[in-house]
Amino acid sequence: MKYFSPVYKPGKNIRPPDLYEYSPDNFWFKAAGLADQTINEPLRGRHKADVIILGGGFTGLSAAFNIRERYPEKKIVLLEGACCGYGASGRNGGFCITTSLLDWEQKDPEKRREDLEVSSFGLKQIKSFITDYSASIDFDESGMLEVVLDEKEIGLLEEYQLELQKFGLESTLLGRKELEKVIKSPRFISGIRLPFGATLNPAKLAREMKRIVEDLGVEIREKTIITRITPGKLNQVETELGEIQAPFMVVALNAYGHKIGFFKNRVFPISVFQIATEPLSDKEWDSIGWEDRFGLSDFRTLFSYSVKTADGRIVIGGSDFTYYANDSLSTGNDKLVMGKIVRDLFSFFPQLEGVKIAHAWGGVTAYTLGRGASVGTLGDENNIFYATGFNEGVPTAQIAGKMIADLMAKESNLFTNHFIINRRIPYAGPGFLRGGFARAVKWSIHQLNYSPLHQ
Repeated sequence: MKYFSPVYKPGKNIRPPDLYEYSPDNFWFKAAGLADQTINEPLRGRHKADVIILGGGFTGLSAAFNIRERYPEKKIVLLEGACCGYGASGRNGGFCITTSLLDWEQKDPEKRREDLEVSSFGLKQIKSFITDYSASIDFDESGMLEVVLDEKEIGLLEEYQLELQKFGLESTLLGRKELEKVIKSPRFISGIRLPFGATLNPAKLAREMKRIVEDLGVEIREKTIITRITPGKLNQVETELGEIQAPFMVVALNAYGHKIGFFKNRVFPISVFQIATEPLSDKEWDSIGWEDRFGLSDFRTLFSYSVKTADGRIVIGGSDFTYYANDSLSTGNDKLVMGKIVRDLFSFFPQLEGVKIAHAWGGVTAYTLGRGASVGTLGDENNIFYATGFNEGVPTAQIAGKMIADLMAKESNLFTNHFIINRRIPYAGPGFLRGGFARAVKWSIHQLNYSPLHQ
């Protein structure tokens, strides 16, 4: 089957794949009160369902929500290896970017309008969880600020503004003086203010989505590690303690799919990290001039991203990435990368020297050589639905869930005809070469200011 290689053959003893990463210092988890929440019991015994969903991140939860809305009579069972929101969905930077699924090469104005409608859906769905289901997620729709640190990059801002205008999106260019009225940093030369986009606590969103879909009748089994998949007219899923079969299956594992045979040597895990400061005083916030809770990022290839949290901290991540040999998962921390993030923070805001770093965490996200997400169908029966390759996924993964539900219903609409539907996932080469390739990419970025992965 395309994009699937069985990890274990029938009859062999099964060693569960390594799916757990240890990330005990995640600020988002602590702010969400995860330690005090009930984690559902694992799947035990033999079961049948109409739809099995593999993965309890944003993609799996959104698929559960949208499939349930379309098919209220179906039995939907979602399997999660740890707890809902444990992976990248609960560990990211808290950005809600509404432009991730725009086709920047598109020339047709009507197609651009359609692209924007699809790309904006994720944020709309998140807002509907707040208005319709009383989700509490520290949501703030103050837009984004993107800055440049090099005079040579100012032209990139102007080009970006022109591209946004083609999609009918407004923005404001800020020179150094105008920028200083919004944020005070000796490294920020110029910027572009985007009125669209939002920030939130991603762990709170994932846990609230779990509550919402359970209230709608979806069965969620956490602490359920998948050991073997047997695709077919009835898809068979074996777990450590049980097994379940269903005619429809959704693969929503993103960076973890290769562990059970999906997208091997095509989608691979890259580890990224974040830190959170202690809460800043009013005087410290005044010193950097950051008033609204807009998302802040820069235009470097290895860029950083920052948010102002609801309790007055700075969460900052990015600055570098790590690939661990043989597609290994992260331990949840990496001191070398953390050091780079800390240096970025205090070089951006030397006024904050002495502020303590209260939390540091990270984990894997999914990457492809084309840097592009793909949503589509698999299997001889076309009864397996997938979404993978997301690396800016808070609202985008919400959209993937909608796409999967519409594909399941065999609808033809803006979502099922979008350019990422059944988009080819490039071969990433043999695993033993990827470590050397990752090191070469980093060398090229630092020495030549060029990356074949970031074009």
